[in-house]
Amino acid sequence: MFHLFYLTRLKTVFELIKHKLNEYIYYYLILIFASTIIYNEWLVYSLYASKWPSLYCGNEKFCKTILLVADPQILGEERENVLTRWDSDRYLFNTYGRALQHVKPDNVIFMGDLIDEGSLADQKTFERYLHRFSKIFFLKNTIPLASKNVIFIPGDNDIGGDEEIVIREKVDRFHLYFGSPGVIENEKIEFIMVNQLIDSMPININPTNRTNTMKIMFSHIPLTTKWTKFTDRVINEFKSEFIFSAHDHSSFNFISDIKKKKHTYIQRLERNSFDEMSSAQWRFGQQSSNSVCEIIVPTCSYRMGSKNVGYGVLTIDTFRHSVTYTILWLPSRFTCLYVYLYVIMLCIILYFLHLITRNSKTIIYRVM
Repeated sequence: MFHLFYLTRLKTVFELIKHKLNEYIYYYLILIFASTIIYNEWLVYSLYASKWPSLYCGNEKFCKTILLVADPQILGEERENVLTRWDSDRYLFNTYGRALQHVKPDNVIFMGDLIDEGSLADQKTFERYLHRFSKIFFLKNTIPLASKNVIFIPGDNDIGGDEEIVIREKVDRFHLYFGSPGVIENEKIEFIMVNQLIDSMPININPTNRTNTMKIMFSHIPLTTKWTKFTDRVINEFKSEFIFSAHDHSSFNFISDIKKKKHTYIQRLERNSFDEMSSAQWRFGQQSSNSVCEIIVPTCSYRMGSKNVGYGVLTIDTFRHSVTYTILWLPSRFTCLYVYLYVIMLCIILYFLHLITRNSKTIIYRVM
């Protein structure tokens, strides 16, 4: 009798739930889908940004903060459709805006491969890409896009190289529209932009040793992963102790012996779990005169085949002669897209259950 009472009670609750679901099914479906959109398109970015490491350098008078944007590769019109281009652009826009707000950088350096089909585009198409690029990254819509605080390095997708022949016209077009100097001096810091794709390096205007000026080199192609004559030339010419590069879509730290031309230390800069993202920071002191440290910055685009995407942040302390490198890891866009798929399947199942049960007779049991 006791079990019968609870069984009857359970049937009553089930019938009430079924009745309410059938009555408000459309509201429930709208609520589920709206909640998914809010999470995937806004909330997930804010949640990740809240876990990014705090940036600290000590005395601001001696500090400079640089935001590093590697391989954004906005998608092209030839290989991608409107929907995939729009989704990739929106992802970059959402993540870059939050990174810019979090870092408040003194400089932003775009480290090459800015446009996925840049080297293949004709003039009109290239200008359309340029317009999209400037909107995504909050840039002025005047030529060139570079300014005192925003610097661009060409990549193989922009001017050719790697598996494509570099043509002078493409190089000239990039410099016309993006235009950045080869050397930028900033108090006791010197930024040096080199281009292995065309074996190009600027004139060494300040041939001082490492003690007086912190010389930091930026290259799209990694220089020490495969030691070449160009690597030898630029390192011996500028005596940079830190190199920041991109291209590989991964995240590594290499310390190399300049004389032996080989690595003495290799460190994979791993992605932390969500709760430990605030610890994604590495500090590097002054290197010995015979060593060079190269850090590869991960891509910030989820379309580059890498699960670990993010922005790099370089904090330079000229007083302590040290740099702190931080990675702002980004949420997986593919996970969000899979969530959409699962939610759509769930909504379809709920709707079919509604169609099956809506005409069934509802019996409400009353137990005395």
